Amino acid sequence: MVRTRQPAPESPQAADIQVDSLRRGLEILRLFDVRHRRLSLDDISNRLGLTRATTDKLVQTLLNHHFLQPLSNDVYQPHVACLALGRAVKRRLPIAQAARPLMLELSQRYGVHVTLTTRDRLHMLVVEHCVPSGKVRLGLTTGSRFSMVASASGRAYLWGQPEEQRRVLLAQIEDEAGAGMQRQIADTHAAFQELDRNGWCYLASPVANQTASIATPVHAGDGVEFALAAMAVGASLTEKNLRQQVAPELFAVAQRIALDKDAGR
Repeated sequence: MVRTRQPAPESPQAADIQVDSLRRGLEILRLFDVRHRRLSLDDISNRLGLTRATTDKLVQTLLNHHFLQPLSNDVYQPHVACLALGRAVKRRLPIAQAARPLMLELSQRYGVHVTLTTRDRLHMLVVEHCVPSGKVRLGLTTGSRFSMVASASGRAYLWGQPEEQRRVLLAQIEDEAGAGMQRQIADTHAAFQELDRNGWCYLASPVANQTASIATPVHAGDGVEFALAAMAVGASLTEKNLRQQVAPELFAVAQRIALDKDAGR
């Protein structure tokens, strides 16, 4: 059974002012990501729980405005209007501009992948990613999404939220994923304890075997909107190296990014 991707619950006030056809069109665009670069009309219809006729009307509208591009046999991919929006958003994020040179320096010094992420509903979204020289990207390009509770970045982000917001997000994650999420929820609470002690958390194999990550929230202003993570691949760094060498540097870089962001307001 394919789980239908549904939007996170909205407040009653927000629901009252939504335009349903616009919301559905935006939900179609959200279906496309690094793992789903091309989708058929039936894929879109099934994942959003819409009739094929309704889906076709929405897709035709997105085609006419260059948000989607037809391939063949009712298969579509994002088009140039999406690219223009994405580039505009990234250029208007001061934190990405402040973070990139610091992330690049950390990446090259220790040979680790360094990733800046923010929340997208119940997932973490990659805003910026730096790859050490000679290493593969691992699919962590700008716009990639991954599980919040299954990643060091997501756990660090959750820890940085007010207690009530953290509780609500964890409840939504558990409700969406079902009973199989219990272990990851428990591991997330264990990560909170490590964050309480150190300001960062460690996670083995967040992306693939032979990987390990350290992550910390980026505090800025009154809250946490971003998380910063460093990931070692293969035997390049041991867990001890990550904890004792990289983690303090990562924490310092997160503080620098927060200061630069606040100064740029």
